[in-house]
Amino acid sequence: MTAEPPPGSNPYEPPPPHGQQYGQPQPGYGQPQPGYGQPQPGYGDPQAGYGGPYGAGPAPYGGPQGAPLPPGAPAPLAEWWERLVARIIDGILFSIVYGILASILTSMFAPSLADILANPSLSTGTLVLPGLLAAIIAYGAYAAYDYVLHSKDGQTLGKKVMKIRLAGVGGGVPDSAAVMKRSAIFPGVLVLYGIPLLGWLAAIFVLVLGVLILTDKPLQQGLHDKVAGTVVVKAPR
Repeated sequence: MTAEPPPGSNPYEPPPPHGQQYGQPQPGYGQPQPGYGQPQPGYGDPQAGYGGPYGAGPAPYGGPQGAPLPPGAPAPLAEWWERLVARIIDGILFSIVYGILASILTSMFAPSLADILANPSLSTGTLVLPGLLAAIIAYGAYAAYDYVLHSKDGQTLGKKVMKIRLAGVGGGVPDSAAVMKRSAIFPGVLVLYGIPLLGWLAAIFVLVLGVLILTDKPLQQGLHDKVAGTVVVKAPR
C-alpha cells in the first residue's frame, strides 16, 4: 500500500494562503475565471448608434447619425448651397442658348440706328421682340427639361451631380401635375426675362424664391415647392 506524501511535500502544489491548511481547496484555484473565454460585451454585436452590424456603412442618406428629420421630410434636407449649385449647373446651358438666340434675333429684327432716328416708333416693338422670343425658346426649353427629368426620377443633371433629389412631402412620389406646377413657377417664370419691366420682376421673384428656401422652416421650401407639395432632400449615396 502506497503511503500518501505528507502535506506540503508536493513541490508543484502552491502553498496555502495564510491561515489555511494544506489539502483544502483554494477559492477559485483550478476553476474557470469569470468571463474567461466568454464573448466580450458588444464584440460582434450591432454597434450602438451606428445603424447596423459591425462593419456596416453609415446611414444611407449620409446625414448625421441619430439626427431627427423634420416632420414631412423623407430624408435629410439638401443644403441651400447644394440646391444653388445644382440650379447653376442646370441653367448654364439654357442661359448660353438664350444669349446666342437673342444675338441672332436682334441682328435679324432690330432696326438700324438710322431707321430709328428716322422713325422712332420702330424702337417700340422690334427691340423687345428678339429678347422675348429668345427667352420663350431657351427658358421654355429649361422648364420642359425641369419637368421631364424631375418626373422621371426626381433628379435633373445638376441634382445628380450634387446628390440631391426631389421628393414629395411625407415621402411620396410627386405626381406629374405637381411637378408641372413646380416647373411652371420656376424656372418657367424666366420666359419673361426678355420683356423690359416683366424681366426685372421675374428676377426679383427668383431672388424671393431663394430667400424663402433659406428662411422657411422646417422644410426649406421655396414657393414652387409649397405649391407642388415637394421637398428637396439628399439622395442615397
